[in-house]
Amino acid sequence: MGGYNYIFLSHIIETNSPSYGNRDVFENKLNSSFDKGDKSESSDWHFSNNHFGTHVDAPSHFIKSANSITDFDANFWLFKNIAIIELLCNEAKIISTEEIDFTKISDETEILLIKTGYENFRTERKYWEKNPGFAPDFGIKLKSKLPNLRAVGFDFISVTSYQYREYGKEAHISFLQGHLPVLPIEDMSLKNVGLTTIIKELYVIPLRVDKANGSPVTVIAKL
Repeated sequence: MGGYNYIFLSHIIETNSPSYGNRDVFENKLNSSFDKGDKSESSDWHFSNNHFGTHVDAPSHFIKSANSITDFDANFWLFKNIAIIELLCNEAKIISTEEIDFTKISDETEILLIKTGYENFRTERKYWEKNPGFAPDFGIKLKSKLPNLRAVGFDFISVTSYQYREYGKEAHISFLQGHLPVLPIEDMSLKNVGLTTIIKELYVIPLRVDKANGSPVTVIAKL
């Protein structure tokens, strides 16, 4: 592998994975089983919502007739200019671009990873009930500062803070609107990367479902 190390920046999907507002579930049931005498094993996977676990939002999630997951070609999901910032947080709040020092972020950045440390609460109720979220104009201002940006990943459950839901739709649209949308990758695992981590490449792999307005993703970092 050329001396590189590869790590996952996405969570494993499990039946006890948290969901926004604690409203959705993932079920994993065996259809056939060796223990039942079957010759092979297969499973029934049921998502009550495709926006579950580490996942990406497509523009069509909030904008009618906008692009879906399959409207983005394979090149879109490979990122070579990656920036990591820390905005540490342990409570519900609205994050604004005023908290970001853009002098430390390259104009060439294609994906911005925002590490808040909030995934430390992922097994607790507060992870989905008192999560931070973004200001309504966050995406617009971010795109004005970083013209090559295509995605933003973060270690909390949603663009929308559950305690400030009135800002949620506008915040999502600020990312997803326009000719060059910035796709949010929600509920990432960033505990194994820091400000000094050098990520050479980042791969975001969605399930390619027809007309998908979002999809669970596997995220792999090449260090």
